[in-house]
Amino acid sequence: MRKGLITASIVLFAAASNAQQISMYSHYFFNPSVYNPAFTGYNDAVNAMLINRIQWTGFKGAPKLTVFTLDGSLIDQKAYAGLSLISDRKGISNRTGGSLSYAYRLNINADTKLLFGLSFGIINQTLDFSKALLENTSDPILFADVQRKTSFDGNAGAALIWKDLEIGAAVPQIIGNKINYVDNDNVRLFYAQSRHYMLSAKYKFFVVKEKGISIAPQGLVRFVPNTPFQFDGNINLDWKDKCWIGAAYKSNYAVAVNVGFCLYKQLYIGYSYDFIIGNIGKYSGMSQEIMISFKFNEHKKTQAAPVIKPEENIAASEKADYEELINNMQDQVSESDKQIKELDAKIQKQLKEQKAEPSEPVLKKDLNSLIYEQLLKKVEAMFDTPKPSISKVQELRNEISSFLDSEFADTTAQKTLKKQYEKLNQSQDAASVMVKGVIILERNLSQGDYKTVSINLTEKGTGKIIASSSPNSSTGKYLFIISPGKTYIITVTNTGFQTYSEEFSPEDKGESYEMNQEIRLKETH
Repeated sequence: MRKGLITASIVLFAAASNAQQISMYSHYFFNPSVYNPAFTGYNDAVNAMLINRIQWTGFKGAPKLTVFTLDGSLIDQKAYAGLSLISDRKGISNRTGGSLSYAYRLNINADTKLLFGLSFGIINQTLDFSKALLENTSDPILFADVQRKTSFDGNAGAALIWKDLEIGAAVPQIIGNKINYVDNDNVRLFYAQSRHYMLSAKYKFFVVKEKGISIAPQGLVRFVPNTPFQFDGNINLDWKDKCWIGAAYKSNYAVAVNVGFCLYKQLYIGYSYDFIIGNIGKYSGMSQEIMISFKFNEHKKTQAAPVIKPEENIAASEKADYEELINNMQDQVSESDKQIKELDAKIQKQLKEQKAEPSEPVLKKDLNSLIYEQLLKKVEAMFDTPKPSISKVQELRNEISSFLDSEFADTTAQKTLKKQYEKLNQSQDAASVMVKGVIILERNLSQGDYKTVSINLTEKGTGKIIASSSPNSSTGKYLFIISPGKTYIITVTNTGFQTYSEEFSPEDKGESYEMNQEIRLKETH
């Protein structure tokens, strides 16, 4: 009798687990590496995530799942590593373990990436027959019999990312180990770790791009040999990666809703609730999942060359020149700074030959006059040209823009050159946005020391670096020229201060305009 009960318990355990040996998650859309190791570190941040899931609370011995993941970059945009710890309890079984994962990213071009991943770990599988529900509870051997077995586990996966489309394939439990159990009467049974085959697809598109509102449908298919297909369909409505709400359908199991938001900068929390369908639903009780995630830092994204996309009403070749010049505007600013230093050196040399000691105001005035006269001559020559090329016009615009907020320029020169800048905008017939901002340091507002401040501007989605510079050393002001109708991420760092990162989307008004920004850096405590 005892042998039969033990055998039946193991058989029931194995049969119940065969269709779903891999733990079920609702928040895989937030971090798909829980199923596919190829997505390890895929969001280019050091990310820690904790998931706690309870299922079918109406039944004794209901499944309880806890998993912790930590992943990040080893080599920027190339190699990634991760750690996963899991505790999965179902009735008389308890599965605990940990694994290490590695992913490699192959950048085909700016829009296309191939990801490959492997994970390897150890699983401890425990069967505790003292938790079995038995008609005859008087047998002491049953309640003392605990079987513990340890085995190796491995997962493999691959993924393709093309623009906002993500396609993944994974094979969890690829090793397919058999865990042997022996009862007190020397009856041998085994539990096989079945290979699972998973396919996933996700696409994100913007509903209101300037406000950062997007929708991301996602599908996941699971297959275990000799069992029916299982599939999940999930759709999320997201606002600037700060909050989301969604719904999901899990085949032959449940309909789920989920919601999440960013509590404070890099700290996220999500909640999902399953409404069990079918006859079991009225007895199953609650099934819910809580997710907490923290992104420690975001890596700078680099790109070998900008991807140029033509738009309506602008010739392809002209648009290519325009986009390339906008994205490399910082090079023009650096060149202008170089010219200022060269002019400074010439003035110092002339004054030295004249044996004169210049004062700081005189030096700035001379530099201002020389640059101002030089730019006005270039503007006059440009308007005398019948059909100036777009590249020449943009070069002059960049020179003017770099001088507009210069510490060497006086108010009169700035106003004059601003008018010339507006005329050049009209002649080029291409809309742009001049972003004029200022950095405020809470610790030393009166000192105005901005020499160690670094500003990085990237285009969200493509990861293109638009600008990387420092603000005005004495005023903290900065200036960028960008294209409207896109979403950008501005990141500001300074020694002793918290990193500032924020998204913004300049509206496409069909004409050039200015927008102002104010960024306050908080001191690190």
